[in-house]
Amino acid sequence: MKVIRNILLIALALLVQSTLFGKLDLYGVRPDIPLIMLIILAGVASPTGLIYYGFFIGFLQDVYSPEYLGYNAFAMSLTAFFLEVVKERLTVENYTVRLIMTLLACTFHDSVYLLLYTAFDLSVLAPLFVRESLPGAAYTAVLAMILVMIWQWAQSGGLFGVLRELMGNGR
Repeated sequence: MKVIRNILLIALALLVQSTLFGKLDLYGVRPDIPLIMLIILAGVASPTGLIYYGFFIGFLQDVYSPEYLGYNAFAMSLTAFFLEVVKERLTVENYTVRLIMTLLACTFHDSVYLLLYTAFDLSVLAPLFVRESLPGAAYTAVLAMILVMIWQWAQSGGLFGVLRELMGNGR
């Protein structure tokens, strides 16, 4: 049942990325919502499952640009592996550590993707990385922190939990 939920969340992330955030870019930079979903799934999925999710997310992103088919699938799979290795070695409880790990995951993903996209041409890769990847990673990391806080608040009961507590205490 959790796998179906996760697949639906991935589909929702891709839908939000292609519709809402396609119009809400900030100075030409867009956050990577599917990557945020992969980071969220890193906390609940098994190591092998996370790599499968990464491949699935990347493959679905590659459908939008078939001339680069496989680039996102490979980059997301490696990013999932990176997240799993980091998760085993660090306790990611502090929001500052989470922010840094999100920045690292975003830059790692973009580095792998851009290496493939530019065919390892560093003279093309460097300006793309500085102009698009670094601001995109910062935007994605800040948005990820906000979404993680909302997710944790919702899991702890959210607004309805607070109202239930108030109603229960008022009796």
